[in-house]
Amino acid sequence: LHTIDLVLITHMDSMLGLPYLTEYLGYKGKIIATEPTIEFAKQRMEELIIYHGPTISRIDPGSYTYNSQLMSTSSIPEGWRSIYTIKDVESCVEKIQPVRFNEQLFLFSTLSLVAHSSGHSLGSANWALETSFKKVVFLSTSCLYPNLHPAPFDHQVLLNADAVITSNVVEPSSDHVSFERSRGKLLAHIGRSIQSNQNVLIASPSMNISFDLIGDIESYFKAIGAREIGADNDQIPIYVANPVANQSLQYANICGEWMNLDRQCLLYEPETPLAHGNLMRKGALETIESIDSRLEAKKIREPCIVFAGEPKFMQKGALPWFLEYWKKTKSACIMILPESKLPTDSIPKESEMNFIRIPLETRLKLEDVPSILRTTERLENTRHLLIPKMKGADLVKEDLSGHPNTEVYIYQVGDIINIDLERDWEKVTVSEKLAKSIRPVQQENSDGHVSIYAPISGTLHFYNNKYELEPNTTPGRGQPEIKIELNTIIKRFEQHSIPIQITEDEQGTIILELPLDMNSRVLLNHDSIVIISDNQNT
Repeated sequence: LHTIDLVLITHMDSMLGLPYLTEYLGYKGKIIATEPTIEFAKQRMEELIIYHGPTISRIDPGSYTYNSQLMSTSSIPEGWRSIYTIKDVESCVEKIQPVRFNEQLFLFSTLSLVAHSSGHSLGSANWALETSFKKVVFLSTSCLYPNLHPAPFDHQVLLNADAVITSNVVEPSSDHVSFERSRGKLLAHIGRSIQSNQNVLIASPSMNISFDLIGDIESYFKAIGAREIGADNDQIPIYVANPVANQSLQYANICGEWMNLDRQCLLYEPETPLAHGNLMRKGALETIESIDSRLEAKKIREPCIVFAGEPKFMQKGALPWFLEYWKKTKSACIMILPESKLPTDSIPKESEMNFIRIPLETRLKLEDVPSILRTTERLENTRHLLIPKMKGADLVKEDLSGHPNTEVYIYQVGDIINIDLERDWEKVTVSEKLAKSIRPVQQENSDGHVSIYAPISGTLHFYNNKYELEPNTTPGRGQPEIKIELNTIIKRFEQHSIPIQITEDEQGTIILELPLDMNSRVLLNHDSIVIISDNQNT
């Protein structure tokens, strides 16, 4: 762990294992995430603790066996690993530095860090790390659909990127259905079930895409002229059954600045940016934080729509309770998370419910990566693209093989990829005191134009990864003699394939004539180097 200097959180789901790193493995480095990512991840971790608390723990989280990465996931049954505690979560969250989009942070003196919206969820971010000469981008869990509630994908993150490291992209699939078509299909199923006086159970967390779906359902019911969403007896109620539902729904509506522009404008209107805020105020949407069979059965009005949590909690929480409670009805249970499967092993015996899988996939697809890279073309230098080994990776590499200045690498977990990000130059600043001593000198060129240059002599200091030229402070010495290694200079020109002509004038000054198209020459003598050029690119 001592080799890790920085942890960047791109998405709330990426943070769920962070307490193990900070509280059990002793990580002491920097951790940075956006404000909504921290809050929603904290809520998700609290939900995990409620459903999988220490009562089922068998192995301590800090043990070596627990932390081994060599065991296959198939050998780890559900519940085998113990979960962290609320105290662990609170301690972990305190160690995270919150940032906003486009807020520039400076780390280790020379590293600039900026979070850009990835468009997937509130606060989800792609990260740009930049030095004076190089820029590395981490592209993960992104979404290109512009009409969802989060701030849209920020293409500026890719501008002038020297290396782009991608992860959590969707691999190509022959049965892939677009998000718009899947959403339309989902709304149609919900509408038919409600019109048949049956209930709808949606296996989805109380955040992310659910914020959009609640508003979509309300608008859809109005559009088809069906019974509207509302609190009256002749209207359809929506329930969100989750121990952190109220926290998630309330917090989301104060995150207007992290949403798209249309929803940001609603911050200055009487209505809330997300539809569920108005529905909660009217009583049309209610939260159920814990299930008690006797109390909740009396409270629920039917037919209704219930967001009952993720399928991963099939053994605990609201989802299995509703599956048992409605098993003798024709109600629909719809799985919308892309990674979720139909719960064949968890369906109650003799259940008459209809189980439907309609995955709503909004993540960036692997085949879309080349197209978004082309929106930020590089005119010079090589851009390195790293993509995960998955179906379609070779096709992407082939697609970009003829693309100028792009190198594609396919990586697997644990791979070490060497990328040439060596720089030819170092940025050197001149101290204020030395700058005041600079005296420009005019030099007439062969074509009659006049160039102005200023000889600078000083001592180069290196501190905190920064170079600074300061005045000489050695007592009893004037300008230091510069020992010029002619052979070294010639070799540098050869390394860059620049042909030169070498001559010497009567005063012993060595003149290096560069090619005509560079319109430059270098003058060398025992104590100075003078570069004369009319070419700004030289």
